[in-house]
Amino acid sequence: MEFDSSRLRISKKKRIFRKREWPMYKSLFDLSPEQTASTAMPCTVVFSNGTGSGSMTICPLFLGAELYYNDMHLAFFEEATAPMRNVIEINHCRVGRYECSFGANSCCYLAAGDFAVCAAARKKSSSCFPLRHYHGITILLDLDAISPEMRKQMEWYGVDLDVIRRYICTENRCCILRSEPTIAHIFSELYTAHSVPDTGYLRLKVLELLHILTRLKNREDVQQTEYFNQHQVECVKQAAALLTQELKVHRTIEQLAQEVGLSPTALKSCFKGIYGSSVYAYQKEYRLQLAQKLLLETDCTVAEIAHRVGYENPNKFSSAFRKAAGMTPTEYRKMRPIG
Repeated sequence: MEFDSSRLRISKKKRIFRKREWPMYKSLFDLSPEQTASTAMPCTVVFSNGTGSGSMTICPLFLGAELYYNDMHLAFFEEATAPMRNVIEINHCRVGRYECSFGANSCCYLAAGDFAVCAAARKKSSSCFPLRHYHGITILLDLDAISPEMRKQMEWYGVDLDVIRRYICTENRCCILRSEPTIAHIFSELYTAHSVPDTGYLRLKVLELLHILTRLKNREDVQQTEYFNQHQVECVKQAAALLTQELKVHRTIEQLAQEVGLSPTALKSCFKGIYGSSVYAYQKEYRLQLAQKLLLETDCTVAEIAHRVGYENPNKFSSAFRKAAGMTPTEYRKMRPIG
């Protein structure tokens, strides 16, 4: 079940994939009947656009609550705006980085192990993945759709959705907890259940998670995160493009900062916030990943590959490659499948 997500549109109210093949289940994505093809749930949907591909496995929990397993290898989703709705959005990042944008002055980033809670209506209609890969879990709770009976059952388990909404989603743009052991354990169990999702088990783990969130009433329990304004984010993304598109050009931090219109200090701080590494570490990682691809997919010599990825000295390239990959470029090339 594949479709081209160059036409993909996801919104805060009607996250609609504009294609006809989709399960009959009436999810929080508000999919229309003509987009259905199957009644099977959970359902994994695969999609692609000009920046890569991704997939989402949708797991309904109960009316008004859904869990999604996200496997993204693309830079962004194109999204459309929609009226606000009363939805709590929970995200956990397992691998990669995820951009949470709340307007012109409020961009923050989830890294591996980070867990975030926010009001979906407060988020800007964009989903970006700075490293072009992201694996994680999203939980959506539509407070208007959850029945009074279900709320009573949740209260019996010590879950108060109004407390979560009022404290976390109203007082903070985005509540982020880093490396919180109890929550990390819950998500590890959710990831383990991905291969054969069991709705009852997923429901219990989500209730356990919500029980913990209900108890986060002390401000010190909520870790504030660093926000960047949209101008800084665009400038840093421009800098990253320069670093990866012009590998043979060697710039100082000062030169790069001047080209994109930021101070060196702002460039270094915001770059690390978005990509999780320093400017030079990011470029070095990109060079080595490209070198690995060229070693496996082309017949270029090691010296030619070294030059293409920005190393003037092949010996320095081989040394850097061995330090990162644990083997020489020649040894790595032997891993190429025959034929």
